[in-house]
Amino acid sequence: MSSTGRTIAKNATVLMASQLVTWGLALVLTIFLPRYLGAANVGKLQFANSMWAIVAVVVTFGMDTLLTKEIARAPARAARLFGNTVILRIGLHALGYIALAFYLWLFRDRYPVETAYVVYIVGASSLVWQLNSACQAVLQGLERMEYISIANVAGKAVNTLVCIAALLAGLGVYAVAVVAVAAALVTLAVEVSALRRLIGGLRPQFDMSEAVRMLRASFPYLMSGIFLVIYMQVDIVIISLLVDERAVGWYGTADQLFGTFLFIPTVFITAVFPSLSRLYATVADSLPRLMRKSWDFLLLLAIPIGLGVLVVADPLVVLLFGPEFAASGPILALMGIVLILTYQNILLGQFLISTDRQNRWTVVMAVTAIVTVPLDFLLVPWCQRQFGNGAIGGALSFIVTELAMNIVGIWMLPRGSLGRSNVRVAVLALAAGLAMVATTWPVRGAFLGIPIVVGAAVYVALIVILRVLPAEDWQLVGSLARGIARRLGRRPASL
Repeated sequence: MSSTGRTIAKNATVLMASQLVTWGLALVLTIFLPRYLGAANVGKLQFANSMWAIVAVVVTFGMDTLLTKEIARAPARAARLFGNTVILRIGLHALGYIALAFYLWLFRDRYPVETAYVVYIVGASSLVWQLNSACQAVLQGLERMEYISIANVAGKAVNTLVCIAALLAGLGVYAVAVVAVAAALVTLAVEVSALRRLIGGLRPQFDMSEAVRMLRASFPYLMSGIFLVIYMQVDIVIISLLVDERAVGWYGTADQLFGTFLFIPTVFITAVFPSLSRLYATVADSLPRLMRKSWDFLLLLAIPIGLGVLVVADPLVVLLFGPEFAASGPILALMGIVLILTYQNILLGQFLISTDRQNRWTVVMAVTAIVTVPLDFLLVPWCQRQFGNGAIGGALSFIVTELAMNIVGIWMLPRGSLGRSNVRVAVLALAAGLAMVATTWPVRGAFLGIPIVVGAAVYVALIVILRVLPAEDWQLVGSLARGIARRLGRRPASL
């Protein structure tokens, strides 16, 4: 295995091990919140998170991607870049807070005062997470993912355990929002400690000329981020305007579960992106092979997970959240299809960005965000009339736009990035996935573990029988699995 391959494998192993822990913690909290808060309060929390996600993309200003790319290519600039981005984010966040407060005042007849209070509290945690994202961008550029892992586990543990304690004590949605602030501070403390060890002093440094340069260089990433966050969050806003907070709660609950299944491409891209950026600047000829391997790896994982979610969605949401959230089942089932497309779209977008084709991907995101709005305004009311669940319309819109992004993204790749071998893997993996659905559908109403075990056994057996993966890829998978097992059994090194 090459040095680049070893670096990617190491970082992916570290991140995957920690992500399995944080995924478990997030799943526990995802189960508790709907049961103790109810659909309406979950809707308030989801609305607040969506609004701040929209504000956050402007506060970040695309600088996370810029930081990672520039530090991966020139690590000595880490301290200076970090200092400037911190000052810029604090100022932009203050402007965002004022803008969001004005929005809530403008629509004060539509949103209850309790919802506004939740939004204001979540805003405090949003500021801390902006600083966290800057730290993580620097650590990613330095390819020191172990510190990101430790920080995420610490913050997620605090958030999950304290939130559950607050819910059991009878505290409500305000307490959940306040706990998120404390958890963000814990994550930040771990990351800042790591950065002080790696790059020395972290005193805020502000250089106007450097700040202006960063803002200009980050602008394409900002535009891509704006369109991405509009695309991802506009469903929540439109459902809140056209239906009610219960429908937002149903959609938000399904969306949170959908989000937990995205940890695999998130971990993988976090590990691969610095290498993609560095190779493009140094050994561009090696990029197509890395892209082809990455495509196959994510597709082989996305198909069984996405189709598996499609099969077990209805019993899963009832088991986790209770009958009040049965309406989330059809939404989650449709998001299983979205999941397969999203895995590949994450890779497509990051590959195009790493090869300095971010302007093209920004155009794709812009068109997608624009198309999403009329689709939602058409499908949400229609689904409300047809099924009594307008949130289903948001999921249908999601499928249409993700499929379009996938097709366009593949067309935009440099020649030779994908090849016939990728088509072969896709066809065989999809065949194995459909066979998995056929064998699990008749038992989908049984104990949840039965369709999961049967589906996994059928899919893996067919992948082996059809020889979808070459021997060298199986060796890499085995190496990653052994590394994850070792790290899960090892306590994190202290900072």
